[in-house]
Amino acid sequence: MSNVPSEVLNELFVGKLDTEAGKEKIAALGGDYIRDRLREESFARKVLPPKTVSRSDLQVSVAHDTLVKIVEVEPQSRAMSMSFRGQPTVKYYTAPRFEVPFHTVGSQRYEQTEQELMAYTLPITEIIKRNIVNDIQEIEDRVFLNHCESAVQSLQQDAQGLAFGATYADDAAFSARNVAGGVAEVGKCKGVDVLNATAAGADKDGLDEPLAFPLQKDDLIKLFQLFTGSGNRGSRLRCDQFLMTDTDFEDINAWALSDMGDKVVGETTVDGYKYKTLIGRKFTRTLKTDILRPGNIWAFAAPEYLGGFLVLNKTKFYADKERNRISFEAWEDIGMYIGNVAGVRKLELYAGAVETVGTADDNSAVIAARAPKAEADLGDKNHLIEEDQTFPSVTQF
Repeated sequence: MSNVPSEVLNELFVGKLDTEAGKEKIAALGGDYIRDRLREESFARKVLPPKTVSRSDLQVSVAHDTLVKIVEVEPQSRAMSMSFRGQPTVKYYTAPRFEVPFHTVGSQRYEQTEQELMAYTLPITEIIKRNIVNDIQEIEDRVFLNHCESAVQSLQQDAQGLAFGATYADDAAFSARNVAGGVAEVGKCKGVDVLNATAAGADKDGLDEPLAFPLQKDDLIKLFQLFTGSGNRGSRLRCDQFLMTDTDFEDINAWALSDMGDKVVGETTVDGYKYKTLIGRKFTRTLKTDILRPGNIWAFAAPEYLGGFLVLNKTKFYADKERNRISFEAWEDIGMYIGNVAGVRKLELYAGAVETVGTADDNSAVIAARAPKAEADLGDKNHLIEEDQTFPSVTQF
């Protein structure tokens, strides 16, 4: 199909929508296309491989108007030492369970007239279908990171004796100043350079300092140690993989001979860091710096110790034509959850806190710079064509 002119592709798309059989074929092809691309491009799906469920696998919630999946958790058990005449302690065993609610992630409805569609010389319908994939996967990833942030904050609040969801006091929020003052690093940890700068007095504003420091090897080791029991919590887990932006990944290319050895440093100077693991862990990189903001490194236990990503049936694609107006959209129903909050940890390479704090310090600058952007603000365009910013332009001559 790559040799078919774009105008012909647009006309074929319009023609198929004139019949019911054509509508069904386009919907089926669109669904298959979108489903495959979502699996490939969403970083959330690399951390939590999706599983397809059907209506028969779900229950109706008694608390709200949606479907839920009941997930059961491994029961606790232990052994004990005893004498020959000793008897074991009796324990009535149970397995905890919880509900996973489903919600819909969908694209906008795209509309166009038949006449204008056929006037385009680019395959606009194919481009928009590809953009729908990107739009849906961005929301998936944003929801996933919001779940992760809630998980690590719940660990921090538990360690600090705070009620989950409560507004942090100014001296309890997870900033470098407060960590240096005794706040434990449990769900999160601060970068080594961040704490050194704070101790040296460089972080004078405390909570409202959004500047990010370069990623160091010691930072990742500190992050991985949180899983094994470091940070006042014996979690007995191991880090399976971690997630970072391409911005932070570039810091690895600047690591010195003492960090990598002469062989890897030589290769990195020529080809960049090209291995699929780092310090024994696989990692994922992303360019979505409006969702995963630079300065945040996320680490995860293996999926079976973390949570799940459930997709109800499959992604749906709908296309229709009414008179000369063509419309199409896509959506999916998903249930994403972090069942084991200790299975996710976070490294912050900036001094400030992204938690909501009291009124004595304003950390809005940190939240704006380091927390995921709002859904409506994702995917800002790079070009300025609509602002007449193209070069060379007529006004230059």
